[in-house]
Amino acid sequence: MSLSKVIEIALGELGNTEEPAGSNLTKYGFWYGVNGVPWCVIFLCWLFNQAGERMAFFGGGKTASCGTLLRWYREQGLTVPVSEVQPGDIALLNFHGGKDPEHCGLVTGKSDIVNLSTGMPYSIWTIEGNTSPSDGSQSNGGMVCEKTRYPSQIVGVCRPQYQPEITDDITGHWAEKDVRWCLDKGRMKGYPDGSFQPDEPVTRAELAAVLARLPAIVSEK
Repeated sequence: MSLSKVIEIALGELGNTEEPAGSNLTKYGFWYGVNGVPWCVIFLCWLFNQAGERMAFFGGGKTASCGTLLRWYREQGLTVPVSEVQPGDIALLNFHGGKDPEHCGLVTGKSDIVNLSTGMPYSIWTIEGNTSPSDGSQSNGGMVCEKTRYPSQIVGVCRPQYQPEITDDITGHWAEKDVRWCLDKGRMKGYPDGSFQPDEPVTRAELAAVLARLPAIVSEK
């Protein structure tokens, strides 16, 4: 899986709303285990889990807080300047001129037009949960929407560490089905060059990486 899968799933969620309106009740909150609360972060958490990129979002944990999300990525050294934003990043937003995030969205693209004095793109495009299609609350609007946002609204940019795209060295392999299951669930990852190398011996370091994920796997049961 990869950031392309995260964006693909996000596009399929466009137009989904709370039911009933104004309730904050969604399938995302039901999945999360806490429903009826503001859900922009919960939507992203659901999205990454569905795409098999669980560990890329908040280290595999769960949070519904924009502030907590931004602090965690900062502590991990996984934030970038707005001038370096790219698809797959998470944009933390404030619509009232403050420095604390009150909303968030998945970045899907950015304008080719750059402000020469700041080096920032004129605008970015996002997919966000719990926002409004046009007028209305942008931070608690009740719908999954595509939005255009501006640097003045962005208080932080988080860069999830996605799994590399796996090349075709597992297609037709006798363990292909099991390997793809492990990749989809985030149990294992490929190599930085995008290969999986299914017939290579497992090193002690690789085994340790898998064992380190076991507590998170058990907690899902």
